[in-house]
Amino acid sequence: MGLTDEQVRAYRRDGFFSPIDVFSQAEAAGLYARFRRLEEELGEEVQKRLRIKAHLPYPWLCEIVRDDRLLDAVEAVIGPDILCWGASFFTKKAGDQRYVSWHTDSFYYGIEPAETLTAWVSFNISDEVSGAVRYVPGSHLSPAEHEFFPNEKNLITNGQTVLGVVEEDAVMAVLQPGQVAFHHESVVHGSAPNCSDHDRIGLSIHYVSPDVRETRIEGATAMLVRGEDHHGHWGWDPEPVEDHDTTCLAALAEIHARYRSAADQKVVAGVKQ
Repeated sequence: MGLTDEQVRAYRRDGFFSPIDVFSQAEAAGLYARFRRLEEELGEEVQKRLRIKAHLPYPWLCEIVRDDRLLDAVEAVIGPDILCWGASFFTKKAGDQRYVSWHTDSFYYGIEPAETLTAWVSFNISDEVSGAVRYVPGSHLSPAEHEFFPNEKNLITNGQTVLGVVEEDAVMAVLQPGQVAFHHESVVHGSAPNCSDHDRIGLSIHYVSPDVRETRIEGATAMLVRGEDHHGHWGWDPEPVEDHDTTCLAALAEIHARYRSAADQKVVAGVKQ
């Protein structure tokens, strides 16, 4: 189905767009059930284990990343050649008091040009009570400076926080199960605690066109999910053949450590952009 020209203009103007209908509520219920089984299998929060390339060891998550309905919408923004370089779960259980401070994703990345499109896929209801993501319209058009306020309740480990956000200016991305929000890597966003009686589960998927490169992580890899790569800036991720694929789990652990090290080095150096 893709996006209309007006919707693409809204994304470019505001730095985000939602909601986008992708998966049916029945499909979303199935995804949530698989997520719950995965959490039981791992014996801990999925987001503690599966960061940066959460999809890599699981064919069913790779199917989400490659879903044609989702890619049709992505293509409307970044073009017909599409790489997926990463994905992470962001989850809050019912009554979870953890939050995500105001930040930009660009702080963590070395993407040049800074043109990652993130698709935030909601496995269940994400609303005001459950701590839906909020965006500051137009904030992707100017650099944001972060300060560091580590807090055990902040899902951002180093507590990166953009100061001076006028909360009344923020727009909440209310999503029904199966709906998706798009956001630009440089838009300021965050989310409040989950005060509801249900989980709030989101899979955040990162897409770029092949002309974009990662400059902070040597040997960065990605999956070609549509079209062709005529640039060769990225190596290739391994493909999972089964859930908990051992080769892909090893690759996931290695790349997660490298991204964490790069982010920690920025904090130690006091880099705020």
